[in-house]
Amino acid sequence: MIKYPLSTLALILNVIVALLPYCWWTYSVGGIVRINDSLFLLNIYFEGQYLYISNFINMILFAFRFYVIAVSLYFLYLMLRKGEKRSYLLVAWASLFYILDPVIIYIIFNYVISHFVQGVTYPFFIIGQESVEFVDSGYQITMLIQSYPTFTYWFSLAVGIINLISRFLKKY
Repeated sequence: MIKYPLSTLALILNVIVALLPYCWWTYSVGGIVRINDSLFLLNIYFEGQYLYISNFINMILFAFRFYVIAVSLYFLYLMLRKGEKRSYLLVAWASLFYILDPVIIYIIFNYVISHFVQGVTYPFFIIGQESVEFVDSGYQITMLIQSYPTFTYWFSLAVGIINLISRFLKKY
């Protein structure tokens, strides 16, 4: 009999989330820049060309992925063999705070890019697509901004919620 079934499930699901080779969120700015990212993967495209800096970043994220797996498996071992309840909430917090990505993009556009290009206004929160218009040197420019969570993100968010619930339920 497993002493802490929900916590055990949460740690197993942490390992599954870390092993998934998919992105959590996709962003596109007018088709010029496209970013597919997750806690463990980042792919950046500029004008349809893959940027190789992504490979370097992904090597670091690959090591981080196995760190998360190792910690989750170690906590699982402590729980199953020694009866010590452990929770690893990284996936929980990351998936919950990942919803803030559209807000971070908003801050970048409205407070950083607006210093270089006058008239840029970006909607506060985009899930889906939205047109952003601004005027530069007398020309009106319209860009289609796309921001989509993937199925993997929603799965990771569900795993994060299970992690939080298991953390606060002492018997499970």
